[in-house]
Amino acid sequence: MPSNIEQTLDKGFILCGTTTLFNPPFTDPFIMKLDKCGELEWCKGLVYDNTNDGGISVKPTADGGYVMDAVFYGDDPNNRIRMIKFDGSGELLWYKIYNRDSTMNSEFIEKMYSDQSNFLLSGFCYNPNWQRPYYIQTDTAGNETWRLIYSQHTGFGFVGNAWSSTRDQHGNYYSAGTRENYPELLKFSGQGYELMNVDLEPTANMGGASLIILLPTDTTCIIDAAWAVGSTIYYAILKTDTLGNIIKTTYLPDPDNSSSMWATLTFDHKVLLNGINTLNGSSRIVLSKFNSELNYDSVYTQHFTYDSLCPHQIVSDTIIPSCGALGLQEPFSNPGSATLKIYPNPSSNKITIEFPKYVVVKTGQSGFGSTTVYYQWKSTTLEVSDLSGKEIFEKEIIHVQNILEMNVSGWQRGMYYFRLLYNNQIISGVKVVVE
Repeated sequence: MPSNIEQTLDKGFILCGTTTLFNPPFTDPFIMKLDKCGELEWCKGLVYDNTNDGGISVKPTADGGYVMDAVFYGDDPNNRIRMIKFDGSGELLWYKIYNRDSTMNSEFIEKMYSDQSNFLLSGFCYNPNWQRPYYIQTDTAGNETWRLIYSQHTGFGFVGNAWSSTRDQHGNYYSAGTRENYPELLKFSGQGYELMNVDLEPTANMGGASLIILLPTDTTCIIDAAWAVGSTIYYAILKTDTLGNIIKTTYLPDPDNSSSMWATLTFDHKVLLNGINTLNGSSRIVLSKFNSELNYDSVYTQHFTYDSLCPHQIVSDTIIPSCGALGLQEPFSNPGSATLKIYPNPSSNKITIEFPKYVVVKTGQSGFGSTTVYYQWKSTTLEVSDLSGKEIFEKEIIHVQNILEMNVSGWQRGMYYFRLLYNNQIISGVKVVVE
């Protein structure tokens, strides 16, 4: 089941979602690249263990690659939210695991927002027993810059979640979600400081907001929302200012059983809203179009000439992919695959150094931690020091070099510390005795 699709730099498409193809009956994330004609170029599945895992969002990156976020439900609760980077050919470059801290549990990501400098993951967690909006901002390499558990420290008393977010030209974020029973608009700064939250329908006894778009004027939000007043359910698209004041409400038809899943702006700033509508027991995919005043706007008055990027006629078809499955467990189930190995130890002559199959980097920030597993990297650095801490050897190790033989027969007898560094951080170390 696809969950997100985006157009790529080559005018093709990248999509992600969840499938049982690789480890039935359990679900796993997948990512799929289509060309401009809709033909399959490549696809990959990400298998971790016998749990129901899923892909959430995918975004093209400026370097021609793709970043995907996914949620994993393995035995380790610190192994849940991940950001995964692929190159343009679908080769796995790295994945990052954003570990929880001791104050939270059951975290989940709903959507990913991206711009030229940051990614923002929006979702929720329990902190410790109350559901709260949860955000993780990273740079374009996936390195965490901050996290925000909304109202954890401000005393807003916020209980709810976040579905999707956007950003204005000043760097502030706006987020659509739920607070208790109300559709909600939240605002926080680009540094992760809470600024505002507004109940959009304060008379509701249940409801939420799922999609948000910031219009080019940068002063108006378009928000998709649903709520109930008594036994009456409303589905609508709202136009608000950036303080959450509702300017206009347009109710969607057949509201008894509807849901919106995706929204975007056209080239001329019209709003397209896609969702599922159930009428008389039959589900239908519905596409609605509104102008900036939230009036239905389905017909252009001028003529357009459409040209296809595909050199041949596109025929409707069903893609049955033959995807490769990438197992993500090895760096954790086999820790030796991510460590330096040196033998014989002790030695008086030659030693053999085996370098890791993966580079695993662990970091911590403000009580949270993250783990990055690199599948591709340019080089690492091997350093050797004696017991006094004096460095006696250093060498750059390119990624394709798996083994290095070293003659230590001329070294003084004693113990030496071999360490492997990546980006100036020690990732593995071994003590070696020279006899």
